[in-house]
Amino acid sequence: MHGSHPSPNRLAKSSSPYLLQHAHNPVDWYPWGEEAFEKARLEDKPIFLSIGYSTCHWCHVMAHESFEDEAVAKLMNENYVCIKVDREERPDIDQVYMAAATTLIGRGGWPLTIVMSPDKRPFFAGTYFPKESAPGRTGMLDLLPKITEAWKTQREEIEAAADEIMRALQQKTPEQAGETLNGEVLAKASSDFKRNYDSIEGGFGSSPKFPSPHNLVFLLREGHRTGDSTISNMALHSLKQMRLGGIFDHIGFGFHRYSTDAKWHVPHFEKMLYDQVNLMLAYTEAWEQSRDPLFLQTVDEIFVYLSDKLLSPTGAYYSAEDADSDGEEGKFYVWSWEELQKVMGKDPLLKFAPIFGLRREGNFEDEASRQPSGMNIFDIDAGSDFESAVNSSEWTELREKLYQLREQRIHPGLDNKILADWNGLALSALSRAASATGNSAHKKAASNLANFIKDEIIRDDQLLHMPESMGNKVEGFLDDYSFIIQGFRNYYETTFDAEYLKLAIQLQKTQLSKFWDKNGAGFFFTESGDSDLFIRQKEIYDGAIPSGNSVAAENLYYLGRLAEKPEWEQLSRKIGETFSEQVNRTPRGFSALLQSVQAHVSGTREIVIAGELQDLEDARSVIRKFYAPFKLTLYRPNEGFALIEDISGFLSYQKAIDGGLTVYICENYACQYPSTDLLSLEKTLQETLRD
Repeated sequence: MHGSHPSPNRLAKSSSPYLLQHAHNPVDWYPWGEEAFEKARLEDKPIFLSIGYSTCHWCHVMAHESFEDEAVAKLMNENYVCIKVDREERPDIDQVYMAAATTLIGRGGWPLTIVMSPDKRPFFAGTYFPKESAPGRTGMLDLLPKITEAWKTQREEIEAAADEIMRALQQKTPEQAGETLNGEVLAKASSDFKRNYDSIEGGFGSSPKFPSPHNLVFLLREGHRTGDSTISNMALHSLKQMRLGGIFDHIGFGFHRYSTDAKWHVPHFEKMLYDQVNLMLAYTEAWEQSRDPLFLQTVDEIFVYLSDKLLSPTGAYYSAEDADSDGEEGKFYVWSWEELQKVMGKDPLLKFAPIFGLRREGNFEDEASRQPSGMNIFDIDAGSDFESAVNSSEWTELREKLYQLREQRIHPGLDNKILADWNGLALSALSRAASATGNSAHKKAASNLANFIKDEIIRDDQLLHMPESMGNKVEGFLDDYSFIIQGFRNYYETTFDAEYLKLAIQLQKTQLSKFWDKNGAGFFFTESGDSDLFIRQKEIYDGAIPSGNSVAAENLYYLGRLAEKPEWEQLSRKIGETFSEQVNRTPRGFSALLQSVQAHVSGTREIVIAGELQDLEDARSVIRKFYAPFKLTLYRPNEGFALIEDISGFLSYQKAIDGGLTVYICENYACQYPSTDLLSLEKTLQETLRD
């Protein structure tokens, strides 16, 4: 029997959409906190810890099958203290227990199921469990009594197992510092990508295929740095295939989470904030390098999606949209032939069907039966004359009609959490897009977001993980600092408001004091003295998003240059040295860290623009013509320059000659003769920045 209790459990007081989804379960859930651990100690019960997030498909399945079931709930409530955690709200808890799962069973994933002693030491791990046992998979009805029995009769073995896991986790901290990462590891990463590259469909490996935007940004920059276009072409081709494929939402814009096949055709339909903004960044750089109008169009379309579905009234962005609606994955996004005919009309449908691969019997198979599903996903055939068709006013009108009809369907769930780290990534993307294109809407959105972060996320030079108004006051983690510092850095180069550069430098100091490993090197994910967990993790792998250490390495390099702090450049190199053994083994998994290595190897160019505001805008319109991923742009106004000179002392020598436009280009600690008109500036840039 399934139950949705009229009286809610303790999760009803939570602000997390994921926890609220479980507030009416018959399971007596506790949020993570002392009350639950105290009860487990007093009653000598193991803790059943379940970690997931609101847009996770198998989390929903396990909730419906087991946590809403009276029989399962009875077993859980009688013999366990049950704790629910939203991995996005508490990434620190998720990271530690995911490492425990990997140690215990060699893999992880969500939902994450952990059973542990009242003192938080795990002794059992798994992911999704069905209600009833099936061949090769134990069900909850059998699993729970087995663990209860072991807890009562084999306590010594459980204690020994928990101790062993603790030892293994404590040994997982990185090896001692190795060599400095240099051009060799960059070349190794490139050939690693080439070996795994799908030259027909784009992307790397077979299915499933993830967008992994940081890999593509690394390749764009590496092709530019080395002058080897075969490297950057892998990224350009992949970005084009993704934009044409079904992983892109051709009706409402934005990208789905990943592709279940090798052709980018059938997506996992979830839409995450971090995928949108990191892809926005990748498409911006791809456009800067190639000037392909499709890439610029994609930047604008992602922006439309963000503004349409994820923008909160505060100017910050929500976390995600679910894959499921009305209990079915993808139902919101797919179309039957009859429906298409009704909305589009017979002739227009016949005209556009070959371009988008639409078929009467459907254009993808049902996952279980392997038969045609009868439904269609819009997916552009790259071989068709799609460009003139999809940019026509006819398609624009039809797309609008389809969008309006789709809006009347039951919508996927929205996860309306506002997370500091993901909004830091959004600030970087919006700022970079505004700098590259001069688009005022992107700049305005970046300004609204920067103000929100400054007002709601920063407290006394420290960061919160979520705004206080959302209830739970969680202190910022490593990623919150790394991504917001990066966001402010990029935002400064969009608006040249020195206050934000000052904030970035202040937060960098806070990050170093809270998270830096003073005995080794690199950053821990949690701050010292955080007693909530038994271990401090250090993460460098660049998974769905870049790791906090990778982004910090880049921040320290550029801020070290800007603020004349060579010791920060040194620390940036040290992060690479700390993890060098892992990185040298499989460099492809660390492409965001390698972006800081690219900057070290390539060296930056500092471009200082001095003069009035109009001079600044004129100079930027020239600088925009060039793809220069390793440049730093600074502005010294004729008046009100005290703050920027305070940050970058060298600017006191780089003044406007006779008060008019003056541009200084410096490289490797030496400066070119200043340009005082736009023609000479363009000529100098052509010589110093390779096209």
